[in-house]
Amino acid sequence: MIIDAMEFARAGQVLEGTAVASTFVRLCEGLPQPQDAQVSWRLAGRCDAGTGQLWLDVQAQGRVRVVCQRCIEPFGLDLQVDNTLGLVRNTAELEAMEALETAADDAGPEYLVAERHLDVLALIEDELILVLPYAPRHAVCPEPSDEPSPSRQSKPSPFAVLEQLRKH
Repeated sequence: MIIDAMEFARAGQVLEGTAVASTFVRLCEGLPQPQDAQVSWRLAGRCDAGTGQLWLDVQAQGRVRVVCQRCIEPFGLDLQVDNTLGLVRNTAELEAMEALETAADDAGPEYLVAERHLDVLALIEDELILVLPYAPRHAVCPEPSDEPSPSRQSKPSPFAVLEQLRKH
């Protein structure tokens, strides 16, 4: 789904839909399979009447399967995106906005160079990737069972060879 970002925002248009998480290939790269949960998303354009600034409001929510970095067990993680992106015409404007933000020492809105051919699902995917934790963890890891999990059972210990050397 391709839009002209400036026209979309100027007209105050809205797009929304759902997609299976596996549709977002970059998001799911390195995550356990299957990724079959639904992700719902909404993109709304708007124009600030006073300043003429164009904005894109991006919302998305869904669940992805990740691996807990504490207990190494897969679990479902809810992702929630609610972000506003200001549109600028070119990279010079983008750099000027970033310089103003740095000078103000304030975490203001994010800006995006408006494209005439903006891929909506790629934008949604970018925002989902940004909220995906680097090291996801359970709030409370499940109690370990007496039986080793299949993922732990199938991998031989890298120190098994050293044990054999110690016996000699």
